[in-house]
Amino acid sequence: MAIRLLIGAADQDSLELYAILLDSALRLLPLDVVARYVRGRQEITERVTAGETDVLLLDWSVANADTVDYVRGLLAADRRLRTIIAMPSHMRQYRTCLWEAGACVGLPTEHLDQEWLLSMLCLITRAMEREDRAALAPAKPAPDGPDALREASER
Repeated sequence: MAIRLLIGAADQDSLELYAILLDSALRLLPLDVVARYVRGRQEITERVTAGETDVLLLDWSVANADTVDYVRGLLAADRRLRTIIAMPSHMRQYRTCLWEAGACVGLPTEHLDQEWLLSMLCLITRAMEREDRAALAPAKPAPDGPDALREASER
């Protein structure tokens, strides 16, 4: 399963830094990631609304204080989108708002490294695999009461 990762930033230097981080992360564990790098809101919005993105790594500088509303709009366009926001550490007050808007995580850019990025991609990859398996599995009736739950956990 290839993960379609869209990395959005406001400037070329940031995109190059993210490319280096992703390359370093994938050397540690070669996940199947197809990355695209874009600058600016318009191109990000086009890719997301076209259904071309599984995971968005969005640099705060793309939308700044409008990031919460921007993320909310992107998720309205594609409810399966996983969104990671890299933001300056002094913007912590936005973390809860980003979570409520639907972002998976907001990380201070000062702490972003290949290990962290790899961990996020691993978690998202496993979650997507489980979602795909669950979509293919036949629906099971819900167990009745605590005894049924205990019996199921003992199997």
